[in-house]
Amino acid sequence: MKLTLSLWDIAGQERFEFFKTDFFRGVAAVGLVFDLSRPDTFDSINEYFDDIRDRSGNIPIILVGNKSDLIKDIGETIPREKIIQMINQYNLFEYIETSVLENNNVENLFYRLSLTALLDLKPRLGEIIDSDHFRFKILLVGAAAVGKSSLIDFFIKKEFKESYKLTVGLDFLVTDLEIRDEDVPKEVLGLIKDSVRFYKKNIKKIRKLEDQIPEMNKS
Repeated sequence: MKLTLSLWDIAGQERFEFFKTDFFRGVAAVGLVFDLSRPDTFDSINEYFDDIRDRSGNIPIILVGNKSDLIKDIGETIPREKIIQMINQYNLFEYIETSVLENNNVENLFYRLSLTALLDLKPRLGEIIDSDHFRFKILLVGAAAVGKSSLIDFFIKKEFKESYKLTVGLDFLVTDLEIRDEDVPKEVLGLIKDSVRFYKKNIKKIRKLEDQIPEMNKS
């Protein structure tokens, strides 16, 4: 099954708060990212979670603890109990620790985000391209300098940049990903097929109504 992913990275700086409201619309899944070496970035998760729920409803959210490579040098700065409590408190889909430097779980993160989007297929306008091809908008959000851009860049370009540049406003990249059929439960595959049929049926009705509008205007 083919997925076309639009991967969005929203700036974490406070002066770009106004960007968030519009770009949560139409989102299929979110990676909520914090820096494992900076407890303040974990503490700020609450405000991002509230934004997501307010703007996008009950969509799947994966909690992402980035820069796991630093733990061996500085130790655990965020108690594991606090992370587990956060997952349970907000009923998050799952928790993944990543490191771009060590190529740890980066590909797995985006695969899991894509899979959760597919399992939660609504569908929204434009998400169904064909019966086995879907398009999803996926966001990475979190405080500034937690590594959101680096995660996206490494996943798509397979390269790690030593120099770091803060995202200004927002940034996005598009890529394709294949989801293995065996990773999708059979009953979910059935629901997806039903959604595709329902969507296509309604799209035909909408197009038919749109075609009738000019004729109606003439009468």
